[in-house]
Amino acid sequence: VYMGLAGFYLIRDPVEQALNLPSGAYEIPLAIQDRTFNPDGSLHYPAVWQDMFLGEHVVVNGKVWPFLNVDQGKYRFRLLAGSGSRTYTLSLSNGASFQQIGAEGGLLQAPVTLTEVTLGPGERADVVIDFAAYAPGTVIDLVNSAPAPFPGVPGVGVVPEVMRFVVQNAPGHTAPVPATLRSMEVLQEIDATVSREFHLLKVSGLDQCSPFEWVIRSIGPGGTILGQKWDDLSEFPALGSTEIWEFVNLSGMTHPMHMHLVLFQVLDRQAVDNQGTAEKPGIGPIGSPVAPPAQEAGWKDTVQVGPNEIVRVIARFENYTGLFAYHCHILEHEDHEMMRQFQSVATTAACSDGVDNDGDGFVDHAGGDPGCDSPGDLGEHAPTLPC
Repeated sequence: VYMGLAGFYLIRDPVEQALNLPSGAYEIPLAIQDRTFNPDGSLHYPAVWQDMFLGEHVVVNGKVWPFLNVDQGKYRFRLLAGSGSRTYTLSLSNGASFQQIGAEGGLLQAPVTLTEVTLGPGERADVVIDFAAYAPGTVIDLVNSAPAPFPGVPGVGVVPEVMRFVVQNAPGHTAPVPATLRSMEVLQEIDATVSREFHLLKVSGLDQCSPFEWVIRSIGPGGTILGQKWDDLSEFPALGSTEIWEFVNLSGMTHPMHMHLVLFQVLDRQAVDNQGTAEKPGIGPIGSPVAPPAQEAGWKDTVQVGPNEIVRVIARFENYTGLFAYHCHILEHEDHEMMRQFQSVATTAACSDGVDNDGDGFVDHAGGDPGCDSPGDLGEHAPTLPC
């Protein structure tokens, strides 16, 4: 990943095409990454695994600190935070606002006016910046203010320079951004049949190759640990079902959590008090859940979970059975056991409460036993019995 390619699929439909958004030369993907170079210009990456890697320079579409000549009008930039570990808080050097119109899963319902956007590894943002009011020759920089590691200490580890815009003496795209972009189904919490809890933390003693590992720990009833490593299969969502996944971050840094197969919606965030140890955390929510900001209210596949924070997302599992990954999108973390699998199954009955519902002698899900009578019940350890 560090050496190689990063790209975009821009998928459109008639709804988007009817909006008259900036297009052609006025729609530009920006893959933002960080790199460190050896004296000869080759890429430097440490030979020994480390907690995370933070490059010394920001590159955009493979170039260090590039510039773009822009016409006097609107540009649609498809932003990708493509670094292995670095988070970006992006803004314009003159403090001007811009509009975010989409996230990972497509357009928002309406534009959101911002002066900065924060993207963790793997997150995307669809933004419109308007250069119409600037005189030819005006220079505006896209800058980063996010500490590293994130959220960290303000000013520490920041690489501010991202890229430069130079305004030209030519008219550009001047059509307004529509006040309404598209309708969106809002998933309802009442429709969720299963709620799952995952603890994000660093633990020791699991691997002889390292003094610690980052893990995603599935928590069952009564605090039972259902699984925490790649081969620990403990989630069996049924096709057609809606589930709530609750990520509880018990570490001191932000983890961008990513799910394959599905897009999800963020339900809320809440502070959490970690009174225990890494091995036996005792947690308790603090205050009341807070709804996501408007720019985070669309379809997403990656969400930032801050230190000592609970983030709940809701998803409907559809279309495909099989094994799919979910993981922290920090490259060094996902490669260090913070990546796990779930198995989607073709069944309308999915027992996931840590009880032996089907009476086969195995606790449902804890040992890879979905506890359901169906051809999709690939983990059943005995003849299938009804849930």
